[in-house]
Amino acid sequence: MSTTSDFIKLRSSGTPKVGEWNINYAQTLELAKQGGKWLICCWSNGDKCGNCVTLEKIFMTTVFKDWMKKQDAYFVFQYSGDKDNGKVVHDLIYKETDLKLYPGLRIRLFDKSGKVVRDYSIDGNHLRGGKSGVNGAKIVTKFFDEIFSETEKSLKDTKTKTMVKELPFKIRLNEKLTVKKVNAILDAIKKNDGYCPCQAGQSDDTKCYCKDFKKNKKIGEPCICKIFVKQPVKAKK
Repeated sequence: MSTTSDFIKLRSSGTPKVGEWNINYAQTLELAKQGGKWLICCWSNGDKCGNCVTLEKIFMTTVFKDWMKKQDAYFVFQYSGDKDNGKVVHDLIYKETDLKLYPGLRIRLFDKSGKVVRDYSIDGNHLRGGKSGVNGAKIVTKFFDEIFSETEKSLKDTKTKTMVKELPFKIRLNEKLTVKKVNAILDAIKKNDGYCPCQAGQSDDTKCYCKDFKKNKKIGEPCICKIFVKQPVKAKK
Protein backbone atom coordinates (compact mmCIF):
# COMPACT_ATOMS: atom_id res chain seq x y z
CA MET A 1 0.00 0.00 0.00
CA SER A 2 1.38 3.41 -0.97
CA THR A 3 1.60 6.43 1.34
CA THR A 4 -1.04 8.38 -0.56
CA SER A 5 -3.42 5.40 -0.63
CA ASP A 6 -3.15 5.22 3.15
CA PHE A 7 -3.50 8.97 3.63
CA ILE A 8 -6.63 9.51 1.51
CA LYS A 9 -8.49 7.08 3.77
CA LEU A 10 -8.53 9.91 6.31
CA ARG A 11 -10.64 12.11 4.01
CA SER A 12 -14.37 12.46 4.42
CA SER A 13 -16.58 12.57 1.32
CA GLY A 14 -19.67 13.38 3.38
CA THR A 15 -20.71 16.70 4.88
CA PRO A 16 -17.44 18.59 5.56
CA LYS A 17 -16.45 18.90 9.21
CA VAL A 18 -13.95 21.07 11.04
CA GLY A 19 -10.79 19.41 12.30
CA GLU A 20 -10.86 16.73 9.60
CA TRP A 21 -9.60 16.21 6.07
CA ASN A 22 -12.34 16.61 3.46
CA ILE A 23 -12.43 15.94 -0.27
CA ASN A 24 -15.29 18.18 -1.47
CA TYR A 25 -13.83 21.64 -1.95
CA ALA A 26 -17.04 23.45 -3.02
CA GLN A 27 -19.01 22.32 0.04
CA THR A 28 -16.14 22.98 2.41
CA LEU A 29 -15.57 26.45 0.96
CA GLU A 30 -19.23 27.37 1.45
CA LEU A 31 -19.23 26.21 5.08
CA ALA A 32 -15.98 28.08 5.79
CA LYS A 33 -17.50 31.27 4.38
CA GLN A 34 -20.75 30.85 6.30
CA GLY A 35 -18.94 30.21 9.57
CA GLY A 36 -16.16 32.74 9.14
CA LYS A 37 -13.51 30.03 9.54
CA TRP A 38 -10.07 29.06 8.31
CA LEU A 39 -9.82 26.88 5.20
CA ILE A 40 -6.57 25.01 4.56
CA CYS A 41 -6.31 23.37 1.13
CA CYS A 42 -3.50 21.05 0.05
CA TRP A 43 -2.70 19.49 -3.33
CA SER A 44 -0.03 16.87 -3.91
CA ASN A 45 1.28 14.73 -6.73
CA GLY A 46 0.92 11.66 -4.54
CA ASP A 47 3.59 8.99 -4.52
CA LYS A 48 5.18 10.50 -7.63
CA CYS A 49 6.64 13.27 -5.46
CA GLY A 50 9.04 12.70 -2.55
CA ASN A 51 8.14 15.95 -0.79
CA CYS A 52 4.44 15.10 -1.16
CA VAL A 53 4.97 11.71 0.46
CA THR A 54 6.92 13.25 3.34
CA LEU A 55 4.19 15.81 4.05
CA GLU A 56 1.45 13.16 3.86
CA LYS A 57 3.36 11.08 6.41
CA ILE A 58 3.52 14.17 8.65
CA PHE A 59 -0.26 14.58 8.28
CA MET A 60 -0.69 10.97 9.42
CA THR A 61 1.32 11.38 12.64
CA THR A 62 -0.51 11.37 15.96
CA VAL A 63 0.95 14.82 16.67
CA PHE A 64 -0.70 16.35 13.62
CA LYS A 65 -4.00 14.44 13.87
CA ASP A 66 -4.40 15.40 17.53
CA TRP A 67 -3.68 19.03 16.63
CA MET A 68 -6.24 18.98 13.80
CA LYS A 69 -9.01 17.77 16.11
CA LYS A 70 -8.57 20.87 18.27
CA GLN A 71 -8.86 23.33 15.38
CA ASP A 72 -11.99 25.23 14.43
CA ALA A 73 -10.85 25.07 10.82
CA TYR A 74 -11.68 23.17 7.64
CA PHE A 75 -9.11 21.09 5.74
CA VAL A 76 -9.30 19.91 2.11
CA PHE A 77 -6.88 17.53 0.37
CA GLN A 78 -6.88 16.64 -3.32
CA TYR A 79 -4.17 14.96 -5.39
CA SER A 80 -3.22 13.86 -8.88
CA GLY A 81 -5.09 10.57 -8.49
CA ASP A 82 -8.45 12.19 -7.82
CA LYS A 83 -11.11 12.76 -10.46
CA ASP A 84 -9.78 15.30 -12.98
CA ASN A 85 -6.44 15.06 -11.16
CA GLY A 86 -7.82 17.13 -8.28
CA LYS A 87 -8.10 20.02 -10.73
CA VAL A 88 -10.19 22.26 -8.44
CA VAL A 89 -7.63 22.51 -5.66
CA HIS A 90 -4.71 22.25 -8.08
CA ASP A 91 -5.91 25.36 -9.93
CA LEU A 92 -6.76 27.13 -6.66
CA ILE A 93 -3.13 26.80 -5.63
CA TYR A 94 -1.10 26.78 -8.83
CA LYS A 95 -3.08 29.16 -11.04
CA GLU A 96 -4.06 31.74 -8.43
CA THR A 97 -0.74 31.96 -6.59
CA ASP A 98 2.94 32.01 -7.52
CA LEU A 99 3.65 28.53 -6.13
CA LYS A 100 5.46 26.11 -8.42
CA LEU A 101 6.59 23.25 -6.17
CA TYR A 102 4.64 20.21 -4.94
CA PRO A 103 2.91 19.81 -2.57
CA GLY A 104 1.24 23.21 -2.27
CA LEU A 105 -1.01 24.72 0.38
CA ARG A 106 -3.31 27.72 0.40
CA ILE A 107 -4.47 28.99 3.78
CA ARG A 108 -7.36 31.44 4.00
CA LEU A 109 -9.55 32.95 6.68
CA PHE A 110 -13.04 34.20 5.87
CA ASP A 111 -15.19 36.60 7.82
CA LYS A 112 -18.89 35.77 8.24
CA SER A 113 -19.80 37.80 5.18
CA GLY A 114 -17.68 35.37 3.15
CA LYS A 115 -14.84 37.77 2.44
CA VAL A 116 -11.19 36.70 2.67
CA VAL A 117 -9.39 38.47 5.52
CA ARG A 118 -6.14 36.44 5.33
CA ASP A 119 -4.67 34.60 2.35
CA TYR A 120 -1.36 32.73 2.51
CA SER A 121 0.26 30.16 0.23
CA ILE A 122 3.32 27.98 0.80
CA ASP A 123 4.85 24.80 -0.61
CA GLY A 124 5.10 21.73 1.60
CA ASN A 125 8.88 21.55 1.83
CA HIS A 126 9.18 25.11 3.13
CA LEU A 127 6.22 24.54 5.43
CA ARG A 128 7.91 21.62 7.16
CA GLY A 129 11.35 23.17 7.18
CA GLY A 130 12.84 20.11 5.51
CA LYS A 131 11.97 17.93 8.53
CA SER A 132 10.02 14.66 8.55
CA GLY A 133 8.04 12.54 10.99
CA VAL A 134 7.20 13.91 14.43
CA ASN A 135 9.76 16.72 14.16
CA GLY A 136 8.18 17.81 10.90
CA ALA A 137 4.71 17.62 12.43
CA LYS A 138 5.78 19.89 15.28
CA ILE A 139 7.15 22.46 12.81
CA VAL A 140 4.00 22.35 10.66
CA THR A 141 1.58 22.72 13.58
CA LYS A 142 3.69 25.54 15.02
CA PHE A 143 3.53 27.33 11.67
CA PHE A 144 -0.26 27.08 11.55
CA ASP A 145 -0.58 28.17 15.18
CA GLU A 146 1.52 31.26 14.48
CA ILE A 147 -0.53 32.18 11.40
CA PHE A 148 -3.78 31.72 13.34
CA SER A 149 -2.67 33.64 16.44
CA GLU A 150 -1.06 36.52 14.52
CA THR A 151 -4.21 36.98 12.44
CA GLU A 152 -6.50 36.78 15.47
CA LYS A 153 -4.42 39.35 17.30
CA SER A 154 -4.56 41.70 14.35
CA LEU A 155 -8.34 41.35 13.98
CA LYS A 156 -8.92 41.89 17.69
CA ASP A 157 -6.86 45.06 17.90
CA THR A 158 -9.25 47.28 19.83
CA LYS A 159 -8.01 50.53 18.41
CA THR A 160 -8.29 49.33 14.84
CA LYS A 161 -11.77 47.87 15.36
CA THR A 162 -13.04 51.07 16.93
CA MET A 163 -11.52 53.17 14.18
CA VAL A 164 -13.03 51.04 11.40
CA LYS A 165 -16.46 51.18 13.07
CA GLU A 166 -16.38 54.98 13.00
CA LEU A 167 -15.28 55.30 9.38
CA PRO A 168 -17.98 56.45 6.90
CA PHE A 169 -16.82 53.84 4.40
CA LYS A 170 -15.83 50.17 4.24
CA ILE A 171 -12.40 48.84 3.38
CA ARG A 172 -11.50 45.86 1.23
CA LEU A 173 -8.31 44.29 -0.06
CA ASN A 174 -7.28 45.37 -3.54
CA GLU A 175 -8.31 42.48 -5.80
CA LYS A 176 -5.91 43.72 -8.50
CA LEU A 177 -2.92 42.63 -6.40
CA THR A 178 -1.55 39.10 -6.49
CA VAL A 179 -1.75 36.92 -3.39
CA LYS A 180 2.04 37.13 -3.15
CA LYS A 181 1.96 40.93 -3.20
CA VAL A 182 -0.85 41.12 -0.60
CA ASN A 183 1.04 38.80 1.74
CA ALA A 184 4.24 40.80 1.28
CA ILE A 185 2.54 44.08 2.19
CA LEU A 186 0.69 42.59 5.17
CA ASP A 187 3.97 41.15 6.46
CA ALA A 188 5.65 44.55 5.97
CA ILE A 189 2.91 46.28 8.00
CA LYS A 190 3.30 43.72 10.75
CA LYS A 191 7.09 44.09 10.85
CA ASN A 192 6.60 47.87 11.05
CA ASP A 193 4.46 47.47 14.20
CA GLY A 194 1.23 48.28 12.35
CA TYR A 195 2.51 51.47 10.73
CA CYS A 196 2.47 52.13 7.00
CA PRO A 197 5.69 50.71 5.47
CA CYS A 198 5.36 53.06 2.50
CA GLN A 199 5.72 56.25 4.58
CA ALA A 200 8.52 57.56 6.76
CA GLY A 201 8.12 57.68 10.54
CA GLN A 202 5.70 56.16 13.03
CA SER A 203 2.88 58.44 14.19
CA ASP A 204 -0.90 58.58 14.36
CA ASP A 205 -0.80 59.84 10.77
CA THR A 206 1.06 56.77 9.49
CA LYS A 207 -0.71 54.13 11.63
CA CYS A 208 -2.44 51.75 9.21
CA TYR A 209 -5.05 52.71 8.04
CA CYS A 210 -3.11 55.96 7.57
CA LYS A 211 -4.43 59.53 7.68
CA ASP A 212 -3.83 60.04 3.96
CA PHE A 213 -6.03 57.04 3.14
CA LYS A 214 -8.84 58.05 5.51
CA LYS A 215 -8.88 61.74 4.66
CA ASN A 216 -7.66 62.10 1.08
CA LYS A 217 -8.52 58.97 -0.87
CA LYS A 218 -11.85 58.78 -2.66
CA ILE A 219 -14.18 55.78 -2.88
CA GLY A 220 -12.55 53.21 -5.15
CA GLU A 221 -9.04 54.56 -4.60
CA PRO A 222 -6.30 52.44 -2.95
CA CYS A 223 -4.05 53.54 -0.14
CA ILE A 224 -0.39 54.50 -0.64
CA CYS A 225 0.67 50.84 -0.40
CA LYS A 226 -2.09 49.89 -2.90
CA ILE A 227 -3.39 47.11 -0.61
CA PHE A 228 -6.56 48.68 0.86
CA VAL A 229 -9.38 50.23 -1.16
CA LYS A 230 -12.31 52.37 0.00
CA GLN A 231 -15.81 51.20 -0.83
CA PRO A 232 -19.15 52.84 0.04
CA VAL A 233 -21.26 51.80 3.00
CA LYS A 234 -24.68 50.57 1.93
CA ALA A 235 -27.52 52.53 3.45
CA LYS A 236 -29.61 50.60 5.96
CA LYS A 237 -33.17 49.91 4.88
